[in-house]
Amino acid sequence: MSYLSRRRGNGARNKDIERQPLKEGGGDSSAKIMTTKTIFDPQGKFLRRWNIIFVLSCALAVSVDPLFCYLPVINIPEYCIELDKNFWITTIVLRSVNDIIYLMHIILQFRTGFIDENLRKVGKIVLDTNAMAIARRYLRSYFVLDILVILPIPQVAISSILSEMTGTGSSNKIVMLNCAVLFQYVPRILQIFRSWKELIRSDEKFEANIWFKAALNFFLYVLAGHVLGAFWYFFSFQRMMDCWHSSCEIQSSSGCVQTYFSCDNSRGNFSFSNDFCNVSTPNTQFNFGLYLEALQSGVVESRQVLGKIFYGFWWGMQNLSLLGQNLKTSIYVWDNFFSVYISITRLFLFLYFLGNLQLVISRSEELRIKMKSEKRKKQKEKIELWSSKHDLPSDLRGPIMDNMIQKFKEDEDVYLENLLPNLPGELQNNVKQHICLKLLENVEVLRGMDEQMLLKMCHTLTPVFYQEHNYVIREGDPIDAIFFITNGIAWTYTTGNNGRGTLPTHAERLVEGQFFGGELLEWLWKSTSTSRNNLSKLPISSKTLKTHTKVEAFALMVDDLTKIWSFLSLQLEAASMIQRAWRAHRSKMGDTIGASGQIQSSSA
Repeated sequence: MSYLSRRRGNGARNKDIERQPLKEGGGDSSAKIMTTKTIFDPQGKFLRRWNIIFVLSCALAVSVDPLFCYLPVINIPEYCIELDKNFWITTIVLRSVNDIIYLMHIILQFRTGFIDENLRKVGKIVLDTNAMAIARRYLRSYFVLDILVILPIPQVAISSILSEMTGTGSSNKIVMLNCAVLFQYVPRILQIFRSWKELIRSDEKFEANIWFKAALNFFLYVLAGHVLGAFWYFFSFQRMMDCWHSSCEIQSSSGCVQTYFSCDNSRGNFSFSNDFCNVSTPNTQFNFGLYLEALQSGVVESRQVLGKIFYGFWWGMQNLSLLGQNLKTSIYVWDNFFSVYISITRLFLFLYFLGNLQLVISRSEELRIKMKSEKRKKQKEKIELWSSKHDLPSDLRGPIMDNMIQKFKEDEDVYLENLLPNLPGELQNNVKQHICLKLLENVEVLRGMDEQMLLKMCHTLTPVFYQEHNYVIREGDPIDAIFFITNGIAWTYTTGNNGRGTLPTHAERLVEGQFFGGELLEWLWKSTSTSRNNLSKLPISSKTLKTHTKVEAFALMVDDLTKIWSFLSLQLEAASMIQRAWRAHRSKMGDTIGASGQIQSSSA
């Protein structure tokens, strides 16, 4: 099978080095021939899928174990305890299924190759497929942890505790068994973290998706509430048994035999415990501490499994959220120990949440910076391409790029749409002049116009951008600008519904270097100075202008055009007046010179 590592990275970190192509290695050739057919690639498809199944199995297993705490049921009228046998079978089956999956996981650990650490340090990525080396590595690392996880501690401990409670009462053995049940959660939680880490290392999508980390935090919080509620139920049952044993010791002369507290072997009269262990009165002689609520609610007597589980879960979540502040404990040492355990669990979950939150914020910031860098790189490439397309000289490209870099430093984005307006005034005018001067010179009405006037028009042009299939001007709309196309394709057409009769529809293509809005120039040429100044009337477009592709253009707005046109008219009028005055002056001077000549001739 293929030994390819599909992990991302730059090769600088150990984690990333593992994602380089792997080579088979390790062991002699004969061992390789015998074992490589049964050795799995840790990055292979099969193990990646198995890791997902195993993580779910670990989560289910750690949720099943607390169910053993709900097995005992107290029979208050008979003063005895018994097991819910139907629920016992259900929990045993669920636990057995998880144990089978875990056994398969242990077997796979003996058949999963690993990367040779010594060779990886020198930059060689080699997958060790030697079965003996794999076994030695696993036995030295996580084998003991896996064995502790799979031990049937809840099944054995719960039965032993019940046996002890119906016999001699509370003892050090019961405390040790309680600790054993609690202790098994340590390797189980560690196994969840370990399998979660392996799942992230084997599949990039779990590492990149913060929702998986959030799901783990949420699951741990819910699991803690489930476990604490289950042990609260189990310890409540034990405290009632402690009370019965205590009352039995006080009333030993009444024939109380402690082994009779099992419903399978219950006989005798224990009514003397009514007053001593009565939980319905506030002045009970036995201090039940934080377990009084469970005993008063009757949950320890109920055979409704789901009701008991959700009641315990509610109690665990409530006290976990409040850090156990509302708990009323007794002087019983294990009562206080359980309360402290609740507070420490809540603090641990909170610290773990803060650590993951900080990690998520850090990853999000890194991702934001990376995306911003890629985005600005694309912006820079587009602007460089735009500059090359318009053949901007180096003395214009350099300042444009410097201005863009300055905007980036100020944490501002630069797009083609806002490139020119954000340039300094002189640089902006020079760019417009370079791009648009030839466009204006191609307009027939503007040919022969003074170059300074054309430059003024260039400086007033406004860059505009349109998406594909957008209407710029519709037939019958007033024309308020002239559009000079610098990139893209547009269509101009008439529908024949403009009052001139039913003409056949037709369309003309406008491309780079062409313009639309010549009717506005004709109107300005024929209009008077009064109509130009108040803009009370504008020409109506006889055609529709619609983009076919994305279009870049420069718009010469009617306001700017009328100002330039009025200035040009004033210049023409002033020139005309000067010309007429000059001609009159020349004519007058000519008449004077002629009369002077005639006088001189007469004198002679």
